[in-house]
Amino acid sequence: MSSIAPERKTNSNTMATKTENVMLEIPDNQRVNSNNINVISEWDDCIKGKKNTKDYKRQRLIQKVPPLLLQSEKGRRNSEYYEPVVVSLGPYHYKRARFAQAEKYKLITLEEYALSTGETISSLYNMVFEVVHDARKCYIDGSTDAYDDEEFNLMMLRDGAIGFANIMRDVLLLENQIPFIVLEVLLKLRFPNDKGEDILNGFFNYLKYGEVVTRDEKVFGNKQPLHLLELYRSYFISLSATLALGSTKSSSMGRRRSEDMDSLEDYNYVKRNRSFASVTELKGKGIFLKCTYDEFENEGIKFHSRCCYGKLVLVRRAVSPNTKAIYLNMIAYEMCPHNPNDFRISTYIRVMKSLIIQRDDVKELRNKGILIHSLGRDDDVVKMYDEIETPAVNLYMFYQLRRKIEKHCNNKCKTWVAELLTVYLSSPWKTLALLVATAILFTSILQTYFAINPLPDNAS
Repeated sequence: MSSIAPERKTNSNTMATKTENVMLEIPDNQRVNSNNINVISEWDDCIKGKKNTKDYKRQRLIQKVPPLLLQSEKGRRNSEYYEPVVVSLGPYHYKRARFAQAEKYKLITLEEYALSTGETISSLYNMVFEVVHDARKCYIDGSTDAYDDEEFNLMMLRDGAIGFANIMRDVLLLENQIPFIVLEVLLKLRFPNDKGEDILNGFFNYLKYGEVVTRDEKVFGNKQPLHLLELYRSYFISLSATLALGSTKSSSMGRRRSEDMDSLEDYNYVKRNRSFASVTELKGKGIFLKCTYDEFENEGIKFHSRCCYGKLVLVRRAVSPNTKAIYLNMIAYEMCPHNPNDFRISTYIRVMKSLIIQRDDVKELRNKGILIHSLGRDDDVVKMYDEIETPAVNLYMFYQLRRKIEKHCNNKCKTWVAELLTVYLSSPWKTLALLVATAILFTSILQTYFAINPLPDNAS
């Protein structure tokens, strides 16, 4: 006999969604919108045991930094990397006193933009106004209510016309984004014939490789990005590039089991999430680094185990004073609801955190051309990676890479050969010394043997 939960009385100040067993109440002082109604309806169907046949996707919004990333000690120290330093873009940090000077600069850049396009500011205003309604819907509920359409449109126009050169850090902060539909209008007007993509290609290429050149890599994919940070993340991972071994479709997010993963460790989160050896330690085990320049062909990061050595293939990346803020905000983007859940950036950074423990690791990465940095000292790179937290990673991708490396390191035959090559045969002098020592040892053994067992005297 099923029990029925007692009904609670409602009044005019309460909205209620009633089911057979449960009644959900929402006070009227809470904002009710279409997203809330969808969630309530889905919850209601779930409680009733109904299968949700609606194939709808909740709208992705420009989010704020998830609180989870700010709760730890490192997270609190990193909080400054989520806030703009020079200029605010969008409504989240709008009208802060410290950005008052930057607001004046926005007017100058808007005038320069208008001159470069031959349009009047009034006509630019009207062009942006055509997408302002869609742009407003890109922000979380309530964040734009304080601004009427005119003020919000002016905000989008001024922020979208500003250049990237002096504020490259601020334009890639999660809370400092403006909808890409606004940028697209202004880019096409300023750079016709798809030259806007070339401009972004050069800007992203500088951040990614440290080179002010345009590559053949495509910036725009099949889907329009929500904002600039999302677009740069796609460019950073080369769109279809993956980490580690084989395909990483969503179906393989820790749920897909291959035959060689059939062990208890596969279901142990702590064991699967542990780090592997650093660059220096891997080198001692005969695992050498190789830089790849073709990320599409090599799928980003791969490991190859050979008969007497291992090869870890890594993509080339640049590290600058802005890199930490950009990495942290891409991690924050991946932690937000309804965003891509493959955690590629978080997993890439987790791999680098495992590899970089001391300055000798950075030195080896530099010597191989894998890491190019302008932080001054190698110790600063170590510190940067140490201070970045990755609360969530793609366990399948990370685990597969780590497991392959550990399997190679646990092979005694391969590590003994590697030790012979790296320790005793790493230079001509060491090789000569080994040969001399071997000859002396062999001679000593012969002398001892013949001292115990002398040759027969043929003369007798």
